[in-house]
Amino acid sequence: MSPVNTRVRTPTENPAISNHTSLPKHGVVGVLRLGSVGEAVVKIVAANLQEILQLPVDILPARQTPEFAFSDQRKQYHAALILKKLAESRRPHPRILALVSVDLFIPILTHVFGEAQIGGRAAVVSLHRLKQKEEGGGVSLDTFYERAAKVALHEVAHTFDLVHCKQPECIMRLSSGPGDLDELPLFFCEYCEAFLEESYRRYGIQKLPDWSQ
Repeated sequence: MSPVNTRVRTPTENPAISNHTSLPKHGVVGVLRLGSVGEAVVKIVAANLQEILQLPVDILPARQTPEFAFSDQRKQYHAALILKKLAESRRPHPRILALVSVDLFIPILTHVFGEAQIGGRAAVVSLHRLKQKEEGGGVSLDTFYERAAKVALHEVAHTFDLVHCKQPECIMRLSSGPGDLDELPLFFCEYCEAFLEESYRRYGIQKLPDWSQ
């Protein structure tokens, strides 16, 4: 399984760059939980986004479950309505990711692990089905955390214009179920990595300094 970063690292923790005045005052990505989502999974998701995307990530204050998106007919929550609300946020972050514990859907699918605005601002991840095995029963915490990190990375990458990839060893490959998700690596293929770098330049996004230097 791919390694999962379990700790958020901020620029000020590196003495060599603690006075780096060109760093933004806020992160590029803001992560928040909506409803009954544990603090640990939020920190793990934020840490992996920051490490892999090489972007500053902030954890935002928790908010209530988005009941406005609940569908009486489906007994699920409409992902597109949540994205619309997130995109209207007054937070200064160029990208906003929400983690929810409820089950999400879009009209053409029975459910989704996550959804994002391609080239937009907002992304949302549902943890509801990530805790379950396809054949029934629960998964370990390690598997759950890894799945959450993978879906979050996949969805946030969509906001930087990345689309689904056909390379087998790429986080942007389409997953139709938890089994597919477990097979995905927690990194981009070389093509998506190059596309992401170009997207950063196009959007004027500043990456974090290289921690290894």
